[in-house]
Amino acid sequence: MTDLPTLLQRARKLVHHQSAEAMALATQARQLAQAQHDARGESLALTLFAHGLFMFGRSHEAQDTLLEALVLGEQQDIGTSRGEALQLAARVAYTLGDYDRATDCWCACIELDDSGIGTAERIQAHIGLGQLRYAHQHFELALAHHQRAAELAEACDNVYLTCTSFINIAADLLQLGRSAEAVDILKKTLPLVRADQNYQFEAEIFGMFGQIRMQAGEYEAARMSLMVALKINRLHINTWGEASVLLRLGRCSLETDELEMAAEQFERARLLAESMGSLPLLAELEQSFAELYLRSGDAASAAQHQAQHEQLRQKLLQQTQCSRFATLELKLLE
Repeated sequence: MTDLPTLLQRARKLVHHQSAEAMALATQARQLAQAQHDARGESLALTLFAHGLFMFGRSHEAQDTLLEALVLGEQQDIGTSRGEALQLAARVAYTLGDYDRATDCWCACIELDDSGIGTAERIQAHIGLGQLRYAHQHFELALAHHQRAAELAEACDNVYLTCTSFINIAADLLQLGRSAEAVDILKKTLPLVRADQNYQFEAEIFGMFGQIRMQAGEYEAARMSLMVALKINRLHINTWGEASVLLRLGRCSLETDELEMAAEQFERARLLAESMGSLPLLAELEQSFAELYLRSGDAASAAQHQAQHEQLRQKLLQQTQCSRFATLELKLLE
């Protein structure tokens, strides 16, 4: 019979690119942990199962599973498993557009002492807080968080976290108009990602190459990069990644006046975003639909979608007025 640490290790290794198998292993691990009265092992198994749900776009189910892990931590000592569950809870909340909850969870991760969180989860919390700042278009602050995450990741020789830090840094640089630096860091990251067999990150990198080429007006080259990203995301059932790439493909079609194709790509992205309940993606899509209808000469529908975009965007940006957030960043920028 496979022991508990081995089951958990195998599930953790597979969760990013073979999520169904990881979830099956996590279920076995939870049953074994319960039989051994191992609260920490059970909470880790629940968190890994939730991660698999999240990868499949089943965010609400992931939230419920993470709540089980955290409730277990209120009853018994689960050590650094608390930080792992909190970090993933923040990621799920961020994807759903619940920025208040994401901020609370990531700030809590930063504030936990070493007995309650591992270095990896602390790094991921910095990455998450940077993503929140990115969502609010505070790109310099986002870059500061992501550079801090990269420093910590390289210091502990963690390839996965180094890669995700670099990808986020590239995204920040792109928004700051520093596309050449963004390309350089993505080219440096791609071999690391491939060596680690992280297909989710490989898709993200090709998606960003597509975005950079689209901004340069190289629409056919952009479409080729985005199609590579789409293929990888579909092959490995990354729902959020697929929706995001479809949105970019729709934007590319819009720029080349292929309006019917753009409408189809936006609609497929919308169905996926709705299935995940992702408000940030839905907000972007409403703006894209508004532009599509405007170019099609339907001003009334364009105005309706623009109003929907502004309503969703306002809902997102009303959040994260958190004093703990501000205090963390004062220290970060010292």
